Amino acid sequence: MSYWRCLWVAVKMIYQLLCCSVSLLLFCFNLLWLLCNLAIPWCTLTLLLVCIASKFVKLQRSPNEKRLLSLLSSPEDRPNYWPIANRAAGYDAPENSKAAIKKCLTRGYRNVLLDACLTSCGEIVVANPKRVNAAQQPLAELQKLNITEHHPMGSQYEAESVATLGQLNEFLEEEAAQVTVFLRLHDNSARTVDQLHKFMVANENFTLRTIVISRSPLAIYQLRKLHPEIICGLWHETYLSLAILKSSTLITSIYGAIFRNIIAPVIGISVVFLSKDEFNLHIGDLWRNVGVRPIVYMVNSPNEKRYFQRTMKIQYLTDSLRSEPHLLMNA
Repeated sequence: MSYWRCLWVAVKMIYQLLCCSVSLLLFCFNLLWLLCNLAIPWCTLTLLLVCIASKFVKLQRSPNEKRLLSLLSSPEDRPNYWPIANRAAGYDAPENSKAAIKKCLTRGYRNVLLDACLTSCGEIVVANPKRVNAAQQPLAELQKLNITEHHPMGSQYEAESVATLGQLNEFLEEEAAQVTVFLRLHDNSARTVDQLHKFMVANENFTLRTIVISRSPLAIYQLRKLHPEIICGLWHETYLSLAILKSSTLITSIYGAIFRNIIAPVIGISVVFLSKDEFNLHIGDLWRNVGVRPIVYMVNSPNEKRYFQRTMKIQYLTDSLRSEPHLLMNA
C-alpha cells in the first residue's frame, strides 16, 4: 500500500512541477509582450525627438566645397589622386617626420595624414601616441628624442626630433606648401580642442591646408562651434565588439544610420574614414547621400589598391606608397 502511495505522491509532484513550469513560461511571455509593446513606441518616440532636436543643434558643413575638393586633389590627378599617406607613409620613411613628407612630395603625392597629441605641458605635437608617450612628458623631454632611429631605414635619414604644430607649419610654408594635411587627433579633450582652435586662428595658412580628423563626434562639434570654417572628418571605428551584435543586420543598420543621419549632420563633417573590412558600394553611397566623402583604411597591398581604385573608385589611407599599382607596373 505504501508503494502505491509513494508512486502517487511522485506523480503529483511531477504534475505540479509541470504546471509551475508552464506558468513561468507564460509569465515570461506576457512580460516580454508587455515590454515590447511599451518599448517600441517609446523607442520610436525617442528617436523622433532626437531627430527633431538634431535639426536645431546641427552645424553646417564647411560651405566652401571647392576648397575641400582642392585639398583632396581632383580625379584628374590620377593615379596620384587615390592614396593618402598614413603618417606620411610611415613604412617608407620615419613616421610623422619632415623627411617622410618630403619623400611623399618627391614621389608626387601631396595628401598626408599626421598624428597629433597633447604633451603634459599643453603643447600639441606631431607624434604617434603608440610610440611616444606625449601625455606623460613635457615638450622639452620629447624633443630630445630622435624619431628616425627606430625606423628600419632610419640610418638613411638625418636625426629629427618631435615637431610641434608651429614647427610643422614653418616647414610646410618653406618646403611643402602644396601638402594637404589630415591631422588626426588622438587626445580629444577640451584642452586639445581649445589649443588647436587658438593655433588655427593665429595661423590661417595652416587652417586652409588642413582637415582635422577625430574619432570623437563631441570633439569635432566643439571645434567647429569655435571655428566653423575648419574642415573636419570622422574616424569611424566599430564599437559593436560582441559577435552577436555584429551578426545582426538590424542592429548594425541602426548603428550606421545613427552615425550617418544624425551624428554626421549635427557635427558637420565633410569626410569619414571607414574600415576597409566594413565598406562596400552601398555603404559608400549612403555616406555620399548625406554629403560626406568616404575614405577607407588601411589599404597596403597592390591588389587591394587596384580594387579600391577601379571597382570602388574611392580614396584610401595607406602606410606605403611603394606598393602603388602604377609604380609596380612601371618598375
